[in-house]
Amino acid sequence: MAMRSNGGNGVLIALIIFIFLTVGSATAAILLYGQRNTSNERLAQEQQLRMELIRESEANRGDISQLKNEARDNRKSLVGFLVERSNDYRTFVTGDPASDISMTRQRFNLDENVSMADAYNALLQENRLLNGKVQAAEQRLMDAQASLDRMGSDFQALRSSSDDRVNSVMGDISKYAQAAEEYRANMSKTQDDYLRAIDDNNTRHKQEVNALEEEIASLTGDQSVLQSRVNELRKVVDSIRVRPRNPAELVDGRVVDVLGSSDQVFINLGRADRIRPGMTFRVYDDAGKIRVDQRTGKYSEGKASIQVIKVAENTATARVTNGSTARPVVRGDVIANAVFNPEHRFKFLVYGQFDVDGNGNPTHNEADYIRSRIIEWGGEVVEGDQLTGDLDFLVLGDVPEYVFTELISKNATEQEINAMVKKREAYERYEELFQQAINAQIPVLNWNRFRLLTGDEDS
Repeated sequence: MAMRSNGGNGVLIALIIFIFLTVGSATAAILLYGQRNTSNERLAQEQQLRMELIRESEANRGDISQLKNEARDNRKSLVGFLVERSNDYRTFVTGDPASDISMTRQRFNLDENVSMADAYNALLQENRLLNGKVQAAEQRLMDAQASLDRMGSDFQALRSSSDDRVNSVMGDISKYAQAAEEYRANMSKTQDDYLRAIDDNNTRHKQEVNALEEEIASLTGDQSVLQSRVNELRKVVDSIRVRPRNPAELVDGRVVDVLGSSDQVFINLGRADRIRPGMTFRVYDDAGKIRVDQRTGKYSEGKASIQVIKVAENTATARVTNGSTARPVVRGDVIANAVFNPEHRFKFLVYGQFDVDGNGNPTHNEADYIRSRIIEWGGEVVEGDQLTGDLDFLVLGDVPEYVFTELISKNATEQEINAMVKKREAYERYEELFQQAINAQIPVLNWNRFRLLTGDEDS
């Protein structure tokens, strides 16, 4: 019975040990399973975080690898490195690390399609243009100062010459006085005559001295006038010259015969005089009719126009246009064209916009038409917009619109402001050319007067 009791105890102990081992294993398994779930959750979170920071397709890109290396060299995470670099760029560009692209565009007034580099390059180009304009203005100022210095030197030379003349006259007076004293001592019987001569000489020389002093005062006063007129003289100096009578009033030829039908005439100008078919002339009774009417300020229209249709060596045939049966063209009538001259090529400056077709819209193209007619008729067109010393005619277009730049709206665009300024400049240049031509006695023609003086009835 004792043996059986010992055997039962051993089985019981073994059973208890088995139960403990089973429970321990189960407990360990439960613990390990829980740790595994926690690890899986952490791994999923880390994978999600990594997906938010960088995708697998981006991990091997060269530029991202370079950024990771730079972050590692600076002992920073990639995100921290990128955030710091982004804040540095924002601070560098705008001064505000919290600014974004929209705020940056608004601050620098940039359009959607314009980058900061484009805007910077545009500013650089504008700065170069402004610097060029400043340098050009400084050069013009230096030229004006040099011209003023030359005028001052000329004035000093004139004043020095005047001083020399005064000194010379004073020396002459001294000599005359000495001679008078010698004459009075040696020739007492002619004392009265010498005294009268001395008085006359003194009076004359005093008048000369007074005249010279007045001339010196005038020259001194002229200095300020010369200084104020330096710019004006520079503009018109080439235009000032002594002119003969108005070239537009010169007779170019005569009607030598009229055909029976009176619609064709012969003139005494031909190929030798540079006559070509198509040229037109105005017909007058005599040279005295080619004048400006003092009451109306207009030229006489004459009795008709003629157009050359056939040219011989010394004569030409022309058809009568715009004539009148009441005043027919007859032998001996004179013909004139302001552009043409058989012995001289007149020079013309054509400036402004013209309304040749009469549609109320003056253009530069219609000014080119006038230039072509001048060349076709044997004249010469001067380039640019400056009066030259040998200019014969100034042909001006319609008067430009006068714009009050002081009334420009504050809301006007740059294009609108530039357009108004150009209109103002065109008007001022028009008036300046007109006044220079009047001062230089250069005939001024508008389109109507030009057409009338050339007999151009087809335009």
